[in-house]
Amino acid sequence: MAGLDIRELECFLVLSEELHFGRAAERLYVSQSRVSQLLRNLERRIGARLLERTSRRARLTPLGERFLAELRPAYEALYGAFESARGAARGVDGVLRIGFQGAADERVTAAIAAFRERHPGCEPTTVEIPLADPFGAVRAGEVDAAIVCLPVAEPDLVLGPVFSKQPQTVVVPARHPFAGRDHH
Repeated sequence: MAGLDIRELECFLVLSEELHFGRAAERLYVSQSRVSQLLRNLERRIGARLLERTSRRARLTPLGERFLAELRPAYEALYGAFESARGAARGVDGVLRIGFQGAADERVTAAIAAFRERHPGCEPTTVEIPLADPFGAVRAGEVDAAIVCLPVAEPDLVLGPVFSKQPQTVVVPARHPFAGRDHH
């Protein structure tokens, strides 16, 4: 493993996806010349070209294609092991029970998918909680967290970040005294 540089490997992986030095530089948050330098260093360590580049395009050499096929699963396994250890160090493993009201819309499912990707050692599960008792499941320990509508004024609960700023509407019967009021 002597001489193995993770930045060079990451650079090669991104370049193999983008096949464009400028886009690869943007994704890696480095300059285009740094991308070229990282690739040159990796090619020097390996002893052959991995990418053919002209002023118009870049493409993998046959050796670059073979290296990519062997590197990608190894890199993903290494990254997974790192994330697993990091999650375990932060105590983010096991099962996370998330309560929600109504239907789990695309924001909820996208947030759960992002959490699952960031914390592979923790399996999030969803539990529907009743509209009439949004905090009962949290208080009873049936869920670890709940996505509820604001406002929340519960002294024994901690309010986290706002999950969604979706506007809410109040509905009253047509004969209600508030029905004739302006919506402001």
